[in-house]
Amino acid sequence: MSQMVKRVVVGVDGSAGSVAALKQGAQEAARHGAALCPVLAWTPPGGEAADAMYPAPSDIRAHWETEARHTLTKTCERALGAAPFSLNVAARVIRAEPGPALVASARHATDMLVLGAGDHGLWHRFLHGSVSRHCLRHAHGPVMVVHPDETEVAEARGKARAPRRHPPVVVPVNPLDVWDRKG
Repeated sequence: MSQMVKRVVVGVDGSAGSVAALKQGAQEAARHGAALCPVLAWTPPGGEAADAMYPAPSDIRAHWETEARHTLTKTCERALGAAPFSLNVAARVIRAEPGPALVASARHATDMLVLGAGDHGLWHRFLHGSVSRHCLRHAHGPVMVVHPDETEVAEARGKARAPRRHPPVVVPVNPLDVWDRKG
């Protein structure tokens, strides 16, 4: 990387992939002396359009927000241990679609975005799109996609599953720039 990393923004949703991403993001933040910024982006069940047509009562909205904060806190505890953390951690909950919210959170070229490899299935991707694909297309800085190890998957699902042995993938700001320089 030609520029120093000042913030490491990590997408969090409580999944095994997000726990692995948060662990890797903490290592990157420590290595660069950067701030660690776990971000949980959420939308109401049915999406924003359904909520606009049939708004949920304020107590239900407060419950959704509380659940999002709880998920963020529990994921941080699973990945980093109990607070206080040895790193500068600035966690945020944002009500927005995850892909655009994460890209907006990592808006500077000195921000690294770390994501967990999703395992939501085809139906979820059809309805919501791929967050990592959106971030890879629109991010302003480097993006790292991390696959969970077998113990994280087993903890999240409560059962064993075949391990994935993929190293983290780091994509430069504009891959075409790298290809043009080499060619």
